[in-house]
Amino acid sequence: MVYFFKDAKILELAKGKRVLHIGCVGFADLPTTDRIALANESLHYALSRVADVTGVDYSRDAIDYFRDHGVFNNVVYGNAEKLEETQLEGTFDVVVVGDIVEHLSNPGLMFEGLRRVCNERTSIVITTPHSFGLLSFLKHCLGRFVEGNEHVMTFNAQNIENLCARHGFGIVSIDTCYQKHAMTQRMFSAGKLFFNMFPRLGGTLFVVARFGS
Repeated sequence: MVYFFKDAKILELAKGKRVLHIGCVGFADLPTTDRIALANESLHYALSRVADVTGVDYSRDAIDYFRDHGVFNNVVYGNAEKLEETQLEGTFDVVVVGDIVEHLSNPGLMFEGLRRVCNERTSIVITTPHSFGLLSFLKHCLGRFVEGNEHVMTFNAQNIENLCARHGFGIVSIDTCYQKHAMTQRMFSAGKLFFNMFPRLGGTLFVVARFGS
């Protein structure tokens, strides 16, 4: 297990590939107006510059705005739990499920829906808050932990593997990573050094899975 910057690793895996990006609008806990305003800072914006990417999101207002104002023309409306109803053609080299699985009432439905867009070489990249992350645990002990507004579950390395296996996906690797906002924190350098030594305590899981592995 290693510790690294989430966005850089996703872009490395996606570069030059055909990519499906689930929950692509990003910033899911923010109002739609803020999500639109932050489009150029989103992972989807970065992915669109290095890969042939199709985004799926359930924020119809944001998608309509992006299309009408020429921000993105590679985003379609769809529900992650009902991908069979979304118009997606062929298979993808990489599927990015970035910080969305913890928002879903029935994450298994998403994995079932992904089967039709995957082959045995497709890499499924899943990032999600780590239930055993050190900083979250310390905040919990101090009574300062605040869950995301739309989060309904948390994952650790074992139960995310169980979830994948239940729907026919095998784990290729499980690591931890840090997010862009962590880089603005005063103690970031010291924290990064610590988590490089103890990656099992990192705050975000970075999972790569494949169908049928």
